[in-house]
Amino acid sequence: MQVTQEALDPCQVALTIEVEQDKVVHAVDQAYREYAKYVNVPGFRRGKAPLSFVKQRIPESDVRQRTAELLVEKAYGEAIKENAIEPYAAPKLELLQLELADKPFIFKAVVPLPPVVNPGSYTKLNVDKAVFTVTEDDVTLQLNALRDRAAEYPVVERVSVNGDLLVTKIQATVDGEDTAGDPRSTVIEIGGDNIPGFDDQIIGLQAGDEKTFTLTYPEDFKVNELAGRTVTFRIEVEAVRERSLPEINDAFATTVSGGKTNTVEELRSELRSDITRELERSSVRDAQYKLIDQIVETSEILFPPVIVEAEAEEDYKALLARLEQENTSLESYLISINKSRDEFVSELTVTAQRRVTISLLLSEIAKKEQLGITNDDLDAAIAEGAAERNTSAAAYRAYLENRNELREVANQAQTEKILNFLLSSAVITEKTADELQATSEKPAEKAAPKEKKPKAEKPKAAVEAKTEETPEESAEVKKPAARKTASKAKAAE
Repeated sequence: MQVTQEALDPCQVALTIEVEQDKVVHAVDQAYREYAKYVNVPGFRRGKAPLSFVKQRIPESDVRQRTAELLVEKAYGEAIKENAIEPYAAPKLELLQLELADKPFIFKAVVPLPPVVNPGSYTKLNVDKAVFTVTEDDVTLQLNALRDRAAEYPVVERVSVNGDLLVTKIQATVDGEDTAGDPRSTVIEIGGDNIPGFDDQIIGLQAGDEKTFTLTYPEDFKVNELAGRTVTFRIEVEAVRERSLPEINDAFATTVSGGKTNTVEELRSELRSDITRELERSSVRDAQYKLIDQIVETSEILFPPVIVEAEAEEDYKALLARLEQENTSLESYLISINKSRDEFVSELTVTAQRRVTISLLLSEIAKKEQLGITNDDLDAAIAEGAAERNTSAAAYRAYLENRNELREVANQAQTEKILNFLLSSAVITEKTADELQATSEKPAEKAAPKEKKPKAEKPKAAVEAKTEETPEESAEVKKPAARKTASKAKAAE
């Protein structure tokens, strides 16, 4: 066996491997004999027919594939051993030459090598951290948000006005094309996120009314496929629902807090604490990621492309699974976020690359500083998660173990430990949001506290494109998904 080695970059090496002709002949013979066990030849019991008869009934492509499988695994294993190569993940294989007789077998393996991570300075770095003052107006704003979410929408027997919900059947025809299909049931919020002129057409309608009207979408509409196009709507009104806000009183406070508070003042106090806690978390996280950006700029972080490809593929599969649960196609999703498939895949790749970069960096810092996760760290993370879910630590641990998610919690706990270490070793300058803006630095966004479960979900407005936020970049320290056993690889023709 001959092996030619070519260094592609610090994290990839290409091996061109040539297997001797006699081994190819032996592998071809073995492949035929394996298939012979399953081939029916008239006049012979299965597995007992002469090989010459069997060969006439087996597609050559199948034999070539099986021959490659038999040769690649052993040859690849010998090649990396002889060249003292430590693969980080399964190789990418390319079949260069495979004749079923008379010639050697030649294939190429691009072997991913372990990442190279040399962190730059990561202690005593200067970082600004935002500080916020929670005002009574902030508390009132959140209180009103809870009130809005608790609104009820009883049916009323009158014409519709601004703020009402219309329960309708709606049909839309674009540019006169007869592709509308059957009317679909839709709830429309008058005054919601509707295109210009839409609300004017439906105000004054009542149950039983039907109306047809034509509007043109704005040229800058967020869904490119509809921008500037003329659409004819046909609406059948089934019911008018009036928005009814609850009174803010002690009973309201008890209801929206799930019994945690008994008065409006107690609820306001809890909201103030929630806002303060979430703003502090946001400020801390913002400062931590500013530090990460600084460290990345001065660090050497190299890794094989297969890691990013595997991470992006996992994200893609996770999205497809979620869309399937929601009975939504990928094409509809791309329209809703106004992106082409290529743009979407490119963004997935960029996000995955940053996630891998940060994960490898933090993992290396954890090794240098001996910041491994301990049982106490994991217990604390489980206790915190249990408190957020209003359950016991034992019950939450059992839930995580049942779903095989305990390792994920441990990864997140280690990430927090590393990020907290970086922040504790930094030189922090606290600044108000105005001060940060004055120095042209992006302040941590004012984060709203987690909303309490409303009494009833508010129906979504019609003519509203479904949007999806970009997934938050994760710095979770974990083994990249690409790392798989190389010996399982198969040759690709």
